[in-house]
Amino acid sequence: MKEKETNEIVNPEVQLEIDSMVEEYEIELRKELDLSKANSYKEIEKKKRTFKARVIENELEDIRRDVKEIRDEEKSIIGINFWISLFVTVLVMIFAFSAGENLVVLGHPDERPEFSNFSWYSMLFSAGMGVGILFYGSAEPMSHFLNSPVDPSGSAAAATSAMTYSAFHWGLHAWGIYTVCAVGIAYYGFRKRKRYLVSSSILNFTSNKKLQTVVKSTTDLISILAVIFGVSTSLGVGVLQISKGLNHVFDMETSNFMGYAVIISIITLVFIISSSTGLKKGIRILSNLNMIIAILLLLFVFIVGNTLFDLKVFVNSIGQYLQELPALSFRLNPYDANYENWMGDWTLSYFTWWIAWAPFVGIFIARISKGRTVRELIVGCLLVPAIFSLFWFSVFGGTAIHLEMIDKIPIGGAMLKEISVGTFLLFEQLPLSSVTSVTALFLLFTFLVTSADSATFVISMMTSEGDLDPTMRMKITWGIVLGVLSLVLLAGGGIKALQAATLIFAFPFSFVLIMIARSLYFRLSIQVKKKRS
Repeated sequence: MKEKETNEIVNPEVQLEIDSMVEEYEIELRKELDLSKANSYKEIEKKKRTFKARVIENELEDIRRDVKEIRDEEKSIIGINFWISLFVTVLVMIFAFSAGENLVVLGHPDERPEFSNFSWYSMLFSAGMGVGILFYGSAEPMSHFLNSPVDPSGSAAAATSAMTYSAFHWGLHAWGIYTVCAVGIAYYGFRKRKRYLVSSSILNFTSNKKLQTVVKSTTDLISILAVIFGVSTSLGVGVLQISKGLNHVFDMETSNFMGYAVIISIITLVFIISSSTGLKKGIRILSNLNMIIAILLLLFVFIVGNTLFDLKVFVNSIGQYLQELPALSFRLNPYDANYENWMGDWTLSYFTWWIAWAPFVGIFIARISKGRTVRELIVGCLLVPAIFSLFWFSVFGGTAIHLEMIDKIPIGGAMLKEISVGTFLLFEQLPLSSVTSVTALFLLFTFLVTSADSATFVISMMTSEGDLDPTMRMKITWGIVLGVLSLVLLAGGGIKALQAATLIFAFPFSFVLIMIARSLYFRLSIQVKKKRS
């Protein structure tokens, strides 16, 4: 399909879509303007013409290139493995950030963000990593400090590398995976008005329509299964921490099937109730509450701990992380069996987790990002959460290591023995430990409710052909499925069973992630060439 010399769309279906958008825009203008004024109708017509011209230009961008040129470029897709896919996501995000499309609004050209900045950041962070930072905030740096894979354990060098590896696990690679999915789905959904599914963000790499259908259907199926098992894993890990926390703080023995069942039942009931209130009420309000409490806990530890030391750790960690990021991204160290075992237990487990969560977090972030630009989405989803995560680990992990290494308070051994109570062990060494421990338990509960609520919303969208407002019946069904599956996996083998289930579906999704990244690069490269021509 080609366009005429003038900016005119020859496809009648596309023309109808444009006319419909212009009509909606005119209705909004009539509501905003004072029609009693003499020049109001002329102003409406002028704005309509400008709006229509912008929309037509956007549509023509898709058909300016010769079909053969597009097909030749599509053939360059490369089969790439699970590990390298992580590095590709960061490269694509750097390209997308610098591309000519980064100021384009995800939606109508004049659309504004649906949520405030604070609510938006709160929702994407609560969905992306809320439970994890509470679980591993102090325990992971302590583990790498006492069992360093590269330096003498317990040394100053081990403390530095502990923070660097924590930043690597929770930094740009993790959020880059989420961002690729979010930008791809938001761009093709809100910008190109396709269905809000993972498959919609993948270009057709073949002219065989049957094969296209199979690929897209398989992509959505893998995405749904990855979300179900990935979220069930996180829900199970959170339940384990709540159970251990209740035992540690209140001496309540809940580390058994009945205890897990009660905790999961309460969480499921609460997030189903939250789901009934919709995205703009339940999830938004809970996410705002989560962020406020998390920031208060972070500031408390930062102030009552060694503030100057934590600041030094943060600054030093940023420098070490950026300096070693290229090497860490490719480090496998096949000559050291101990390092390979450590990497399997930590690095690969984390990246498996992030990839399994990618379709859920990607679709959710895309859904709440309507009206924002590509640049806003990349900065908000990639850079800001990565910096916040690094500061969190610098404060919680730095304080824990300071207690162990400098103050000679031996809490490291207990943390390594039971990682799930690491945060509570840290609070015991600080003032108001009872208050902070109860607050952490409550925050953990609300983080789990928010994650499960968001996941239920996303899975319902994915199984409703991308419906932005899935039915309550669908959300209740998937909420119950998530709760029951988490309980079954916990009863069947604890964290090991949860991690194994996540790995099964994260690996195939890594190839889907590459296709999304390739499609996004291909689409944005058209914009760059257009801007330069």
